[in-house]
Amino acid sequence: MEKISHFCQNCRAANEPGEMQCRVCGTRLMIITVPQSLRHEEEITPSYYEDHLLERVTLLELRLSQVTEQLAMAYEFIAKQSESFEKDHLIIQSFLDSINKINPEFANDLVESFGDSIEAKTKKRHQQSRKRKILEEIYLNHDKPNLELFSHLVEEGISLLENNEEKQGFRTLERAILLSPKNIPLLLFVSQKLFEADKFDSAKIYLENIFDLVPQEKKALLLLGVICANQRETENARKFLSVLANYTNTMVCANYVWGILAAFEHNWKEAIVAFKECLEIYSTPEINYLIGCCYFQLNDYDNALNFLQNSIELDDYFADAWFMISVVHSNLNNQEKFNYARNKAFEAKEAGSKCLKFYKQKDFADFTFALPFLHFGESDKKLLTNASVRLNKFIRKMVLETISNLNSN
Repeated sequence: MEKISHFCQNCRAANEPGEMQCRVCGTRLMIITVPQSLRHEEEITPSYYEDHLLERVTLLELRLSQVTEQLAMAYEFIAKQSESFEKDHLIIQSFLDSINKINPEFANDLVESFGDSIEAKTKKRHQQSRKRKILEEIYLNHDKPNLELFSHLVEEGISLLENNEEKQGFRTLERAILLSPKNIPLLLFVSQKLFEADKFDSAKIYLENIFDLVPQEKKALLLLGVICANQRETENARKFLSVLANYTNTMVCANYVWGILAAFEHNWKEAIVAFKECLEIYSTPEINYLIGCCYFQLNDYDNALNFLQNSIELDDYFADAWFMISVVHSNLNNQEKFNYARNKAFEAKEAGSKCLKFYKQKDFADFTFALPFLHFGESDKKLLTNASVRLNKFIRKMVLETISNLNSN
């Protein structure tokens, strides 16, 4: 690579970068020896201050030339790597094309496995980055002594949870909390993990502690609202959720739970409004299905069919939605459409759907409550997590995604 030379201001000889004096005439290397205006005035000599400025400018010139040289080397390296990558890509593509001609099925499997491998590595890097961020936040909020013991307990507890040793993991993290009882990031982390493990009562205790310390903590408000709603504590649930309904990143989850609470109290119109608020941002088969079921409770069969139809258009294997369509057609005495929808519901064979218990029932004339609301009448059932497997997974996924979005903001 061509290097940048430093030319002597006296004899114009080329010198290597870093040289302090000209190798030919011995002049100290600078950009100029005197200011332009004084170059022809022999009696006047530059002041010490001017010499000092000239030295500083010369030093900057040297540093600039060094950076320029390093950038040129980096560019050359990147260019070589890019060329090498392009050759590797062509070789792999030629290999896959050859395999595809011989065995297309094996070639597809190979491409998919390669993509899965990259996705898995990306996911692992993201998880590691997220873990580091959580640990940093926890340590920064530890204001007590015994940091070494505290950090050991936190890291060991998280490691145990990652290895599915929940009982021991939670015990270890509880010991860490005793050393740092006001550590909000630690309390939030443990509460979320308890929520994921269905240990709602334990999670609620920590979340209430967070609420006492930081009443406006959104993640704590969200989890508290969901847990209280699940346990049929409607007043407390609304108290926590009402704050979140005004924020874009929490309003979908808050309105969804609010809609379930309204349905639990047979306030179908309020439930429809809440679910439609979700639908404006997050159109899913589940939300369309719930709106259709609320209209069914109001005997508004036209709107019920519209939203239930939207649901199966988004997911043709949504068994409970097909089942509710068949119930509506049964009430409308549309026997042909009833039979078609009923067969579609049974053909879907969706695991954990509520309609499974009605396989042998031929007449739905006395079906007064829609499927997602049947368990409301059983006092020992949780409002959210005792719904169908699909709706149970849906609320859990929505809560965790909302918390993840809050973490990234």
